[in-house]
Amino acid sequence: MITKKLIDQIEGEASVYFDLKDEKVDYASIAFPHFIGIENILEGKSVLDALVITPRVCGICGHAHLMACVRAIESAYKNANLPVTLSKKAEDIREFTLILEIIQNHFKWLYMTIIPQISKLSGSYQDQHPLKGAFAASLATKALAIFSGQWPHASYMIPGGITCDPTHVERLQALSHVEELITFFEKECAGIDIDSLLSFRSCKEIDALQSDIGDLEKNLALSKMHLKGFSHDNFLVLGKHDFSTQAKLKQMRVSNVDTRYIELDDAYSPDEKSYAKNATYNGMFYEVGPLSRLISSNYPLIKNMHRRFKDSTYTRVMARVFEIAVLLKQARTLVENLTLDEASFFAPSKIENLSSTGIGVVEAPRGSLIHKVIIQEGVIKKYEIITPTQWNLGSSPKNRLSPSQQAMQGQSVDDALFIFRSFDVCSVCTTH
Repeated sequence: MITKKLIDQIEGEASVYFDLKDEKVDYASIAFPHFIGIENILEGKSVLDALVITPRVCGICGHAHLMACVRAIESAYKNANLPVTLSKKAEDIREFTLILEIIQNHFKWLYMTIIPQISKLSGSYQDQHPLKGAFAASLATKALAIFSGQWPHASYMIPGGITCDPTHVERLQALSHVEELITFFEKECAGIDIDSLLSFRSCKEIDALQSDIGDLEKNLALSKMHLKGFSHDNFLVLGKHDFSTQAKLKQMRVSNVDTRYIELDDAYSPDEKSYAKNATYNGMFYEVGPLSRLISSNYPLIKNMHRRFKDSTYTRVMARVFEIAVLLKQARTLVENLTLDEASFFAPSKIENLSSTGIGVVEAPRGSLIHKVIIQEGVIKKYEIITPTQWNLGSSPKNRLSPSQQAMQGQSVDDALFIFRSFDVCSVCTTH
């Protein structure tokens, strides 16, 4: 029997088709039925237009797309042996706004999707959680918008730097928002201060928390999510940041990564037309995202969770919650140490002189994001976007399952849908 479930409350919509056997998922296929077409729109336009268009791929992670775009253009300059200079100030402000965007996305996912869904599964639903997510996300947005000018769809990153030149008052305003967000996280989410949480070495320490994280952990265990949602145990981190370590991990064997091995193929969707493509590395599926980032960075708590429960839904969810603390501390450090007396922008060669190829890679909220561009005399000849959803939520035949397809096998429909959401679905990013 095949059962269709429409996934909403995400960016766009997705369809999941379950082939059931004895009321358990024997096979799941995934369709993204709505076409956006950003790549086609970009062809023939000035490459600088991409700085305005690509942030509009998604209403959640526009900064990530902007950074991937500007990195791709700067990469093209370097590949053409044309110099591009970035001040530390510009690099730090770019990193700060990206981190705050990831944080706001994590809070929305946690309070508007994961906690309500796991509470229903465990029979302990409380309806105030979405308001907490909205409040935390608004604080993060206020902090990043001080530098970016707006959120979403900012275009303040440009080849050679940034367009803002913040004052000391604006830096203090951003720091104030971050401190308020940290206080909220410590009192409402964690129940302890960030440094104490980051010092945890065993998931047993979470049991004692009287907080939203403590309740979440108990509900995950009550729903046996530590025994469900296992995928391939392969992890990939492609973006270079202070909060991530580039690596490929296959059953915890670590090796270097090279973007030349990234491949795309059409998604397999037998029950509905899908405009998605699958992303693989050297022909294999890898999971990207917070769990991959934290495992590659060797955080003791996450390593302990993985050692006990492997890449279960429990580990995947708790890793993303833990990353909020990691990123909040990094955001505070960045804005506290921000040097304002450096230049915001160094002009590169005129864009009309640029004929080259470039690739920009960043870590977005859901994982590794890649923009590739071919430029001829400043005009886009080809633009390609590879998003985290294409890694995690690919749709393939039964003999070659994506991370989410593998994780849903053998589960009830309700559990499979929660597992699916644990990867955090984004339809518009997938059909760009």
